Amino acid sequence: MSPHNPYIVMPRDAVTKIAGSDLSGGSLVLRRVPADDMYVVQTVETGKDIRLPAEVPREYAALRSGDPHHAAQWIRVAPNDAHLHHLFLSRRPDISIGFKEFRELVPGVGDPGNHLGVVVTHDPDLPPELVEAGASEFAGWAVRRSGVEPLAIEIEPEVVGLAQLAGKWPIEQLAANSVMVVGCGSIGSAAAEALAGYGVGRVELVDPDRFLWHNMLRHTLGAESVGRFKVAAMKDHLAQHWPQQTVLAHRRDVVAEAHYIRPIVDRVDLVLCAADGIAPRRVVSHLSRRARRPAILACVLDNGSIGEVIRLRPTPRFGCLLCLRQQLADQGAMDAEADQELDYGTGRVHQPMTAVPPDLRYIGTFAAKVAIATLLESLHGDHTQQVPGEHAIIGLRPAGDLAAPFDLSQAGDVRWSSIPRPRASCPTCSPG
Repeated sequence: MSPHNPYIVMPRDAVTKIAGSDLSGGSLVLRRVPADDMYVVQTVETGKDIRLPAEVPREYAALRSGDPHHAAQWIRVAPNDAHLHHLFLSRRPDISIGFKEFRELVPGVGDPGNHLGVVVTHDPDLPPELVEAGASEFAGWAVRRSGVEPLAIEIEPEVVGLAQLAGKWPIEQLAANSVMVVGCGSIGSAAAEALAGYGVGRVELVDPDRFLWHNMLRHTLGAESVGRFKVAAMKDHLAQHWPQQTVLAHRRDVVAEAHYIRPIVDRVDLVLCAADGIAPRRVVSHLSRRARRPAILACVLDNGSIGEVIRLRPTPRFGCLLCLRQQLADQGAMDAEADQELDYGTGRVHQPMTAVPPDLRYIGTFAAKVAIATLLESLHGDHTQQVPGEHAIIGLRPAGDLAAPFDLSQAGDVRWSSIPRPRASCPTCSPG
């Protein structure tokens, strides 16, 4: 198709009106959006001298802009070669069909004179083999006396959103699952966005803080949310992008208000903690273990040089966060929990930024993937979703100067290992 021809967008309501009309053709009014070189079908003639607006859902703001002034036609074609020609011409750029020949294929097309004529043809009985080859029930045409070229036309599908992945991704299974995200900062917001995108039916957000200017660089949220509590702003953000998912907001401190958090842990299938600091991570490790829920802990360490994702599973095979840290301490590794107490940079004058926004989002998305894989494997028996271990170290900009297992030297490297069995003296893993 010629890159100089406009694009046509047909809302589902326009499709329904044309398909349901008893006419063999009628007029259209197109909304012209010059900046995007786009026409949007706005009005359809459905009966003799009856012209009805084609509704465009309010959320499609770009399709509601522009000026409704371009007259066009829609024509229903009997099964013939019109849409086969459209398919052929679409795949061979800069080739057109003569105007007279086009009139034979599509009787009733108007003479555009010296202007551009836009025509939408409808073939309701398109042969299955043409559909399989890529032809569509609706086709767009740029009609000029000098020749007729195909126009790209996008039809709003009957199903939009995650439901489009039915049969290709376990939507129904994940829709029945729930995850609590503790900490809605840069990593947590990316994790929450990914969980909703994967199709988790209910996401519960926990964070006591406000979204302020120094958060903007790294966060999923933008300037429109400055001053709001993070959980409330994230709830609105996710509702806008993933309306099928349920999002609950809890403006709570997981440490100071653990008594409030405990029943939330009991009712979710998994906890994902992206909060900074020793205390929140230890509390999540303890509460999730006691509730017999898996937990995913995600953070960046060593001034953002490496990422860490830990999966804690409440089984006799694997210990908790304290058990892992004690094992690493015995091996002489970095005290990662203490490193968590060092802020990775607020962007204010006294401390330069050290963690790069895409790296933080990468860790958040990585943690969400581990969470989803855990749910699909443990609750739904999907063994294609096994992950290589329980403890992942991810190279972001590693210097290679840390002790194992944090001694990565290449960006993008991911090192998986297991975690130790519960210690007999562990206050989290021991019965009671």
